Amino acid sequence: MNVTEKQLVRAIYSTWDFQQALSALTFLLEDCDFGAKYSHVELRRFRCYESTLIISMARPFETTRGGTTIGLRALGISLNQEQKGLVDRILDLRRKIVAHSSEEEMHFRISTIPIEEGRFNLPHFQFNEQLHLEEKELRQLETFLRYLKNQMAEFFYKVAQEQPDLLDRYKEPSSQRA
Repeated sequence: MNVTEKQLVRAIYSTWDFQQALSALTFLLEDCDFGAKYSHVELRRFRCYESTLIISMARPFETTRGGTTIGLRALGISLNQEQKGLVDRILDLRRKIVAHSSEEEMHFRISTIPIEEGRFNLPHFQFNEQLHLEEKELRQLETFLRYLKNQMAEFFYKVAQEQPDLLDRYKEPSSQRA
């Protein structure tokens, strides 16, 4: 096994990230009828699920402050072109829209509504409340996340058999230490 300590810790935490992403995706797919009309509030709930999906799925592929990523190759996991495309799509959404506000990707309308015969003007904001991902992409992501979870499980099973001492640990955030 050719995995550094940092990569191993990152892989351990990535299993949680992928579980979070899959849970958010499951909630979205269970609650959303893609042919139905929804209120802005309901659409925002779906966007919350989608945002959690995107951030959680992207997190393992982004470089940490410590300089690591999940390093799938080191774990013996390979991706095909379609899977790489899904990762790229999620990373692009995370970087430009979900976790950061790229001015090129902003989508809104603001206007004013005159009140009392034009004595006052109220600002009126409208935002795009639609999902960033289509149902077909979400279904592909579901399959992909299940693949990643299975591959990670196989990797950790192998580690548990060959070097179980690597997995006997407890890690807590340094901010919670006294």
